[in-house]
Amino acid sequence: MMSELFRVLLIVGVLAFILIIILLMKRGHLGLKYSLIWFITGIVLLFCSLFPGILKYVTHLIGIKSEVNTVFFVGVLFLLLIILFLTTVVSGLNDSIRSLTQDIGMLEKRIRELEGKNESQK
Repeated sequence: MMSELFRVLLIVGVLAFILIIILLMKRGHLGLKYSLIWFITGIVLLFCSLFPGILKYVTHLIGIKSEVNTVFFVGVLFLLLIILFLTTVVSGLNDSIRSLTQDIGMLEKRIRELEGKNESQK
């Protein structure tokens, strides 16, 4: 069972977390695509801190003995999903960089060809 002081601190912390996410979105430091998962995480944490019975219910539902183990299990799953998501983003950016590098190389070659033609015409 959570103490009242811990619940209040958790609620204040989660609200601060959600506020930081919103401020980062407003300032353009965090894109909508990336902030959505953090915002949803904050909402889930807020509900779990407001209604601690949810955690007990989920713990019982999936057959785990302790609520602490459920928190660690969900945390590890969350981190794995974040890693997978960021890996796909990095892979896409890597492909974009490769394509842009090839385009730049072709453009530089074309510029050298045009400069060569220009100099030969003089």
